[in-house]
Amino acid sequence: MSLPSDSRPTVTVRGDTPDPNGLTRGARGALAAALLAVFVGALDLTVIATILPRMVSDLRINTADIDRYIWVVNAYLLAYIVTIPIVGRLSDLIGRRSAFLASIAVFVAGSLWCASADNLQDLIIGRAIQGAGGGALLPVTMALIGDVMPPRRRTASLGLVGAIDTLGWVLGPLWGAGIVGVLASQATPWRWVFTINVPLGILTSVAIVVAGRAITSPPVSWSLRRLDLVGTALLAAALLLINLGLSSGGELGAATGTGARALGGTTNPLASYLLPLLAGGGAALGAFVWWERRASSPIVPPALLRRPRFAAAISANLLAGSALIVAMVNTPIVVALLVDEDRISSTSALMLAPFTLLMAALSFGGGLLSRRFGERRTAIIGVVLVAAGYAVVWIGLRSGDYVSMVPGLAIAGAGFGLLIAPIGAAALDAAKPGDRGIAAGLTLVFRLLGMTIGISALTAVGVRRLATLTDRLEIIVRQPNESTAEFLVRQNTFVEENVIPISLQVVRETFLIAGCLALLALVPIWWLGRRSEQTG
Repeated sequence: MSLPSDSRPTVTVRGDTPDPNGLTRGARGALAAALLAVFVGALDLTVIATILPRMVSDLRINTADIDRYIWVVNAYLLAYIVTIPIVGRLSDLIGRRSAFLASIAVFVAGSLWCASADNLQDLIIGRAIQGAGGGALLPVTMALIGDVMPPRRRTASLGLVGAIDTLGWVLGPLWGAGIVGVLASQATPWRWVFTINVPLGILTSVAIVVAGRAITSPPVSWSLRRLDLVGTALLAAALLLINLGLSSGGELGAATGTGARALGGTTNPLASYLLPLLAGGGAALGAFVWWERRASSPIVPPALLRRPRFAAAISANLLAGSALIVAMVNTPIVVALLVDEDRISSTSALMLAPFTLLMAALSFGGGLLSRRFGERRTAIIGVVLVAAGYAVVWIGLRSGDYVSMVPGLAIAGAGFGLLIAPIGAAALDAAKPGDRGIAAGLTLVFRLLGMTIGISALTAVGVRRLATLTDRLEIIVRQPNESTAEFLVRQNTFVEENVIPISLQVVRETFLIAGCLALLALVPIWWLGRRSEQTG
């Protein structure tokens, strides 16, 4: 991951008078365009949340096969994570502007692929391409900041990149629902969520080309040997295999033809490979750790991970991410169970609005509280609010009314907002000045990693739990001399009286598990108060 250090040579900027911060008009334009690109890439990280039920319906994907179509979310997350470490260094070889244009081109290509997808496989492939482009934009922007910002301003600027990235994925669900709502008259309005990225990508590319002319990077000494291709490949293999194994775990211990699969689902084709997948992922992860200890330019510097406060910060972010994604995914699922199809996106957006907006607002307010009360205290308050909010959701959903989730989601959103700033600040504070760029990047990566692993594991738990509960139900079979109308009425009654309550119970339990994961973050958060390390 090529991120800025204070020892790197700065760029020269042609034909402009610097402002008080040392930035010329060209540099400001390039940074603004780069931040816009990061924002758009982050939007698409979670834009799926409120439109996925509509996409599943339009593409005629089996709604019971959630462990398959959840990869529409996971494919983007995994590609986003894996791309971050390598593209920053690549931009040192080919230049920031070229790296940026290539990243935007990949993102736009993935968006077009998603917009034209007519089956689940194509949609997952398109999302993976999108994620590769979106993730690539983040390290290039951080490296650009290292190029143009004076040393005294770099840490604050890196924090701004993190805030923009966070704001993007926080607002993603509302963005998706808003586009679908405005274009509701279209046959498949969700396709416009991806199509609109094309003009945004062109606009950003033009801005980068125009503004980038004012910046001339000095010659660099990087070579292809400094690209940790082996480490990147091992990391990608580990994440892919582990997540494939986790997401196929819903079949574990299930009897053939029963449970959730009897409600119309199909057996996960990877279910019989669960243990080999997890074992292969573990082996790849072990090989990655071994390689990183010996690599000349590792993706994750071992010296940085040996700093207790930094390790504590990214561990807390991992657990926070695994809890956070549950609200993003489960809220639209609840809405899809209880409202008409044409209202799913808009209702999901309204439900998530308190969660996401409070998270965005308090992620900035959390920084102010951290300075007054300390990072550890502020983060602890955030964790307690997350756990309390998810408990309120768990209690409220007993009534079967989706509106009852709103108070709990608002409380949890406020808690996540208070968590973001202290964890990020602690990670930067624990790093030496020359490592703060990579520290900022890794803090974001571990949150995304938690989201990826969390949704894979909790989806499998939910599928298995649903199978267990529905095993007790008597399958609806059409009786002799029963009319089609009578059979359909009996089916609907069965779904309303049995299937929906059981599905809501599973969702409630998932929120409870996510709340416990959040509470586990208290362990690493306790170490945020340690300041004995020399941070340079």
